[in-house]
Amino acid sequence: MNGMGDTIVAVATAWAPAAIGIVRLSGPQALEIVLAFWEGKKPRPRQAHYGVLREADGSLLDQVLLTYFPAPHSYTGEDVVEIACHGSLYILRRVVERCIEGGARLARPGEFSLRAFLNRKLSLDQAEAVADLIQAQSAAAHRLAMSQLTGAYYEKVRRFRAQLIELLALLELELDFSEEDVEFASRAQLETLLVAMQTEIQALLRSYRVGQAVRQGIPIAIVGRPNAGKSTLLNALLAEDRAIVSDLPGTTRDTVEERLFLGGYELRLIDTAGLRENPADAIEAEGIRRAREKVRQAFLILYVFDAAQETLTEARTYAPALLGTESLPPIIWVGNKADLLSVSPAPEADVVFISARNGTGLQVLEAAIVQKLEALGAGSETLIAHARHYESFSRAQVAVESALALLRNGGGTELLAEELRAAQAAIGEITGEITPDEVLGHIFSHFCIGK
Repeated sequence: MNGMGDTIVAVATAWAPAAIGIVRLSGPQALEIVLAFWEGKKPRPRQAHYGVLREADGSLLDQVLLTYFPAPHSYTGEDVVEIACHGSLYILRRVVERCIEGGARLARPGEFSLRAFLNRKLSLDQAEAVADLIQAQSAAAHRLAMSQLTGAYYEKVRRFRAQLIELLALLELELDFSEEDVEFASRAQLETLLVAMQTEIQALLRSYRVGQAVRQGIPIAIVGRPNAGKSTLLNALLAEDRAIVSDLPGTTRDTVEERLFLGGYELRLIDTAGLRENPADAIEAEGIRRAREKVRQAFLILYVFDAAQETLTEARTYAPALLGTESLPPIIWVGNKADLLSVSPAPEADVVFISARNGTGLQVLEAAIVQKLEALGAGSETLIAHARHYESFSRAQVAVESALALLRNGGGTELLAEELRAAQAAIGEITGEITPDEVLGHIFSHFCIGK
C-alpha cells in the first residue's frame, strides 16, 4: 500500500457548518505538524487541551481543543491528533491547509480505517461494519452493523475459523505421523462438527437477501387493481400527500417510492400502477410491466383490494395472474374501504381490513408489517449484509460439503485437509487474514474521507 508511512489529515466530521468540527491527523509526524502552529500547553496523551491555532503570520486562526493519542493506543494504531475547532467551513479548510503546509497530505477515502486494519486494530469485516454504522438510517441497520462489529455475527465468523484451524492442526499431525497410522481427529466427531458448520453456513447464506434489505432499506411493493386505494394507502402511511389520488382508474402510471421508518426498520414503500388484464393503452401497459418488476424485487407485498367490491377469496384467487407470477414474495392482504362494509370481517393471519381514507386500521396494518418482517428474520443479528461475505461463505460451504463427502466415502487425510484449508481461506477473506490489495482498495474507497 503506497503512502502508508505518510502523515495524513482530513476533516472527520460532516462537511457542513456546525457548532464543532473535527480535523484528524494520523502518522509519525502528526503531533509535530500541529505543534508548529499550536499555542498552548504541550499535549499529554489522551487528554483534551485548550489552546489556539495561529496562521503563518501569527494571526489567530481559532480557539480549539486538541487531543493526542500516541501509537499504538489509537484508532489507527499510529500517532493520532484530533483538533476540535469551531465548525466554520473556512476554519476547517484552513486547519487542514496548515497541516498540509507542515508536511501532511490529504487522506484518501477510508484511509484512517485502512490503516487501522493494516495495524491490526480492526479486522476487515469490522472495518466494513464501521462504514455501515456511519451509514445506518434505522435501528435495525444499526443493530446489524454492531453485530458485525462486536456481536453475534462477529463471534460466529471467528468461531468457524477457530474450529477449522483446530481441525487442520489435528489432520496435519496425522500427516506428520502417517507411517504410524495414528488418528488424532476422530472421524465421527469431525463429521458432527462439519455437519453443524454446514447447517449454520446454509442459514447464513439464506439470510443474505434479508441482510441486504435491512442494510439498504426494505422494499415493500403496494400493489392491486386500479382504484383499490394503493396511493391513498401510501399517503396515509407517510402522513402526507405524496401520490396523486383520483377516482379515475389508472391515475398512477409509474412507480412512486418513498421511505418510511417503522418499528426500527427503514422501509422503501413502492406505490405501483393498478393491475388489470386489459390495459387501456401502451402507457398503462408499461406501468403494469414496471409494477410486476417491482413485485419480483420486493421483500414484502401489500396487496390492496377493494373490500367493498371484492372478497378476500377472490383477491387471493386472481392475484397471481395479475401479478404475473406464481412465485410471490410474502404478502399481507389489505382490504381497503372496510368502512363501507356492513359487517366487520373475521380476523385472519396476514389479513388487515382498513380505511385508508379515514385512517381506520392503519395502526393494525403497521403492527402487521413489523410482525411480518420479524417473522421473515429481519430482526436477527446474524445476517449476511455484504456480497463479499456471501461469496466467501459460498466457497466455504462448497469446501465443507466436499470435506463431508470425503469423510463419508473414506477419502484420504491429505485430501480432507486440503478442503478444510480451502474453507479456512474463504472465511479468512471475510476477516481480512487473506485478502488481495485490490479487494482492500474497493472496500475502503467507499468510506468517507475522514474515516
